[in-house]
Amino acid sequence: MSQEPRLPVPNELSGSDLMAGTQAHEEALVLAATRALGSGRPRDAFALADRRCRLGVPPPASALALRALALWFLNAREDAAADLARAFAADPADPLVALAMLQLSKAGADLPDPSALVAQTAMPHELLRLALGRLFAGGVPAVARLDLLDGRLLGWIAWNGEAEQLDLHLEGEDGEARSPIRADAAFTLAPRGARGAFVDLPASPTARCFALHSSDLPEPLASGQLWPRTSVALSDPARRAPHLIPARRPVVVLIPVYEDFEATQEGLRAAVAAKGPGVRVLVVNDASPNRKLGLLLDALAGRGLVELLRNPHNLGFAGAVNRGLASLAGGEDVVILNSDAALPPGAVERLADVAYGEAGIGTVTPLSNAGEFASFPVRSDRTAMPSSEDARRLDALAASLHGARAIDLPTGTGFCLFLRHDALAAVRGFSSLFGRGYFEDLDLSLRVRATGFRNVAAPGIFVAHHGGRSFSTERGALLARNRRLADRRFPAHRPEARAFAAADPLRAARAGLEVALGGSTRARLVVFARGDVAAREHLFRLRRDGDEALALSWHRAEGRTLLSLRAGEPHAAPQSLDLPPDNEQAWHDLFTRLAPGVVDMVGPPPPAHVRKVLTDLGAPIDALFEGPDAVAALEAWGGASAHPLRGLHVADEGTGALLLRDLGLEAERLDRIAFAESSSENAAAPASPLGLLMPAPSPRAEAFVHALSAALRARAPGQMLFVLGRALDEFALFSLGNVFVTGPVEPVDLGWLARRLALGALALPPGLGGWGQLARLGAETGLPLALVDPAGRHAAAPPNLYLDPSARDRDNAHALLDWLLGGIPPAPA
Repeated sequence: MSQEPRLPVPNELSGSDLMAGTQAHEEALVLAATRALGSGRPRDAFALADRRCRLGVPPPASALALRALALWFLNAREDAAADLARAFAADPADPLVALAMLQLSKAGADLPDPSALVAQTAMPHELLRLALGRLFAGGVPAVARLDLLDGRLLGWIAWNGEAEQLDLHLEGEDGEARSPIRADAAFTLAPRGARGAFVDLPASPTARCFALHSSDLPEPLASGQLWPRTSVALSDPARRAPHLIPARRPVVVLIPVYEDFEATQEGLRAAVAAKGPGVRVLVVNDASPNRKLGLLLDALAGRGLVELLRNPHNLGFAGAVNRGLASLAGGEDVVILNSDAALPPGAVERLADVAYGEAGIGTVTPLSNAGEFASFPVRSDRTAMPSSEDARRLDALAASLHGARAIDLPTGTGFCLFLRHDALAAVRGFSSLFGRGYFEDLDLSLRVRATGFRNVAAPGIFVAHHGGRSFSTERGALLARNRRLADRRFPAHRPEARAFAAADPLRAARAGLEVALGGSTRARLVVFARGDVAAREHLFRLRRDGDEALALSWHRAEGRTLLSLRAGEPHAAPQSLDLPPDNEQAWHDLFTRLAPGVVDMVGPPPPAHVRKVLTDLGAPIDALFEGPDAVAALEAWGGASAHPLRGLHVADEGTGALLLRDLGLEAERLDRIAFAESSSENAAAPASPLGLLMPAPSPRAEAFVHALSAALRARAPGQMLFVLGRALDEFALFSLGNVFVTGPVEPVDLGWLARRLALGALALPPGLGGWGQLARLGAETGLPLALVDPAGRHAAAPPNLYLDPSARDRDNAHALLDWLLGGIPPAPA
């Protein structure tokens, strides 16, 4: 099977052109990946785009699209479709994403036809012509993209055929208006055989829908909804935050409703139950198409449980909220609540307690599983909505711990936003610039701050929120469009948000709640020194196998022992819990409540006082060893005959051989995987690149990379070396000209990445842990392995290679290249 050509180094996979270590590096990766695709090097394009994806969370849509195109040309069709679907959901307006979707969906990828959404979101004319051509070929007679802004209708209309004119009908509160739309010979968007025109007309700001008619057809060719927007400033510059706390006002819980019967029913039930003195619930039925939901709202209003407004047309979230605000007498406090959020008992009064705790507070956002800055347990991320029982427990614990405490936020979050009456009077409601939804709460919150008020979080209140269920089919397009609009209006917001996330003022509040929760009882407790590579691999395997685990890491600093407790599952609690230093009683109390079913000690034992607290729990203790230090680690437990451990486990075959040889102990392999067997499919050809596993950044390992790079440059100038993981000085490694660093790789992705990079062999740098991870990766990929044997053996069974732990890096580098370039020997039959 022929291999795709690779450029001789220096090439675009390494060297100064990638500008590693500078702010331009990410753009340079995208540019280099684009050039690699254009020059017929999809493997190189994949490597570059994949690194760009790994440098950001979430990865940018354009990088995902580039990686998808590279995967497609590498015949990894399912992976390509998955990447592209993810990119299109994140940002369908991105030109590269839209083009890739149009091309691959036509080429047979298992993807939906994106033409309709591209026509409504993309900007480049070439993309619009492609999308329109496909829509017209599929039988769509006409397409309109219209925006009603400040009383003018802007956009364009395109139709299939030779008709010289269509009639545009606008309908709204002022009745119906008609305008002829004549074909424009200068219209540049129409594909061959079609016509169209750009639109710039005066229109009533109350227009809500449009229809395109042809004189010879009874039915409209196209129709749709309009979302009137205005750029007129809403805030009252004369109103400022007060110096004294104002008197309390009645509270209105304002809930716009459109779809999702089950979540809305749950949210309304909770809102009605949360009512107290001076609190009423106002629901805006935003022209919901769900008949069952409409009947529910009518029934609740008929029983006097809620007040109900009915919109004749769908106004979107911001429009529905503003309709509700306009119906108020004025002077009330307002809780803007998503219909899929469930208030706990007493939440309204407690939100008011926070809002009236200090004079300058304008908005209050509670903790939530999906609350952006105020998310718990994962900061700035969303997790699944907890059950009603768990949500009430979380709220009760939060209230007992934090009461009416307030912590400043850059912005509030509209899923549950308490807006004090004087701040509301200053900003007057949501801006209509954001159309149907998303980022209008950011706009309002920043305008609140501009008038001198503060946005705060209330860590003493927890409100469960489904999150992201509204507008599900259009969510990506709405988010992407409005994010760009928000960035243009508030260019300083993103840097401020990053600084807030880095400082994380809510961390202590989350940690206190996690201590009170205690985590899952009877889970496996994995104990290890911070940064231990074997522990990371062990936690990955437990998660892969569905075993619940808690990770307890320890380290020494300034003469103290510091412990951190995290859930093995990255979206479960705890995620912020650092235990009090050297506080054995606090440790004992927490671990007693956790009551772990098993304690796994990975690597060297923790300090004696930590060990005592854990052994006093009475849970069975198993130990996991990896590498040449395994004998010393076991001796620290009391030796082969005196240790208190129930079970001895090793992460790899070499560590097992070491314990058997030196201590006569037969340890159990946690994952019974053998070294790879060579085959015609996985045998390394001389041109196949080497993958160097880097489970953790290490100066010792990077010194070996430098030595290997020099040897490779001298002996095989066209060869690349791929470092799988992060490095301490990636700029220095990229500058070598024949080294590519992938960036952070989760354990689950290592095998997939090795296959996609078409690696010919894998190696573990001398002096770096990760034997268990290397063994698993070898078994997953079938690639031959090179490593220092923990037992000190010098001759590995073919096709593998043992490096010499006492040799210089230069000598091990040349031994590795002798093995790689000379043709790796096959395994014995």
